This record gives sequence, C-alpha cells and structure tokens, in this order.
Amino acid sequence: MPKDPFIREKFTRLRQAARKLAAEYFERYPKHRFQTEIESWRHLQSDNVEFTLKRLREPIDAENHGAVTRRIRH
Repeated sequence: MPKDPFIREKFTRLRQAARKLAAEYFERYPKHRFQTEIESWRHLQSDNVEFTLKRLREPIDAENHGAVTRRIRH
C-alpha cells in the first residue's frame, strides 16, 4: 500500500488563535507548493474551533511541472 503523500495536523484553539495559526500555516506551507488546505473546521460549544490542516509531505517542484520532489539523504 503506497504511503499517503499528505500530512494532516489536527488542532483545537480559540477562534482568533485558530485563524492566526491557519494563516501562519499557509505562509509556511504555501498552497501552490504544498497543496495546503483546511480539511475540516468545526465550531465547538465553547469559543474553540477544532480544525485539520492538510499539506503534501514534500513540495511540488515547479520546474518538473507538478512532480513532487524527493530529498536525498546522505
């Protein structure tokens, strides 16, 4: 079975902190290189939000027209 190319990270934060964390995540992992997206966003009874952010494990290499780059480890 092939390894899932995506990483999913689940968070629970106050609404304002959740928005800030999501914005920082998109800055760190730009959508055009990591296919970053908010996979789920759920308001809890408190003022908290539970959300899952999804991104590729490796960035898309623009020079190879969408191919996922592989890092070589020595």
